[in-house]
Amino acid sequence: MANFTKAQKEEIKRLMATGMTEAEAEETLLYDEAVEKGESTEYDLTAEQAKVAKKYTAVDTKKRTEYTFTKRERKPNETKRELIEILKKALENAQIEPNVSNIERQIDFLYENKQFSITLTEHRPKK
Repeated sequence: MANFTKAQKEEIKRLMATGMTEAEAEETLLYDEAVEKGESTEYDLTAEQAKVAKKYTAVDTKKRTEYTFTKRERKPNETKRELIEILKKALENAQIEPNVSNIERQIDFLYENKQFSITLTEHRPKK
């Protein structure tokens, strides 16, 4: 048994309480102290192993992909345009002044001093 300080002896007793033999506890204590001091040990990686370990533990920042968004031009819906025109003509025939606020969607009008709007919705076919 080497010359250990009181703190080292207590650490050896603590390690032995985990089921280690006295020789294993002393070896573990000496290894831990060598690692803390930064000394080389028998368990250190070789240069090649260190290179491979560095490769797998490296955290590179991936270059961000630059996206260029272009707004898709919507195709005009001729059916809805025709229906809005039919509704506009019907309101005009009833002596009501229609205001087409969206040519494919909405007509606003005033009737008996009250504001109304008609919104046209085309539903998708059921699957």
